[in-house]
Amino acid sequence: MARKVPLSLRTIQIAFGFTEAVYPKYAYKWAVKLFLSPIRLPYTEKGNRFLNQVESFKFRAGEHEVVGYRRGSGPEVICVHGWAGKASQFAAISEAIVNAGFTFISFDAWGHGQSEGKQSSLLDFAAAVQSLLKMFPNTKAIIGHSLGAATIPVVASEGIAIPKFVCLGAPSIGEDILETFRQTINGSPKIKDAIRVASIEQYGRAFDSFSMSETFHTVKSQVLAIHGEEDIDVGIFHLDRLIEIKPEMEVMRVPKLGHRRILKDANVITRVVAFIGE
Repeated sequence: MARKVPLSLRTIQIAFGFTEAVYPKYAYKWAVKLFLSPIRLPYTEKGNRFLNQVESFKFRAGEHEVVGYRRGSGPEVICVHGWAGKASQFAAISEAIVNAGFTFISFDAWGHGQSEGKQSSLLDFAAAVQSLLKMFPNTKAIIGHSLGAATIPVVASEGIAIPKFVCLGAPSIGEDILETFRQTINGSPKIKDAIRVASIEQYGRAFDSFSMSETFHTVKSQVLAIHGEEDIDVGIFHLDRLIEIKPEMEVMRVPKLGHRRILKDANVITRVVAFIGE
């Protein structure tokens, strides 16, 4: 089912199409800025309840200070949200983790949730994960959703040991990520070239070198990969690519679930907690 386009996004689509046609150089710079600018959605009632249940703390993540969250006791489980997400999306999972005797740890990445910043990148996520692994060296598992899942292999590629890894709705193909963004803002294929050039200029690395297609093999721990079969944000074929790279990992394909509902589904949560506790 196609998702209804919000008025704000439709406005960007119209403006961007016109700008690229008339001022292409400006449009390419604008595209890069949009690509690195997560949308901050307001907290829901459930999100606010989550904030009242957890202990917040601040920690250093690379060049930035971000907000972290902690709840429970026992071995730590670190949860990493996706792009334009926040830690409160793990409310249902955090409840199950704590009830199973673990400590829930999460954070709002730079430019997300209650952390400051307007622009962010996968490297900002990775810096936060590295800091938390140093703070909590006995971490039992890491749960990553969407871009948060794609972050973990990047951390592993730096030679950092990763505990058990739960991979939820993970994007694995760089070209598809760029194509989805291009279509979202109503840009031409040249938009993808502009982002690839910016990746080299800003981060000294090719854009595709950050993709799970290139980094997933560096994860040496046990992996459970779960994907909704009706995920229209990150198609199920992204999971198929991960299976090609690591065919020995545990896999769960979930019918009738999309990109975000996967974080609330009782069967998914039960499987995740069982995997962590094995």
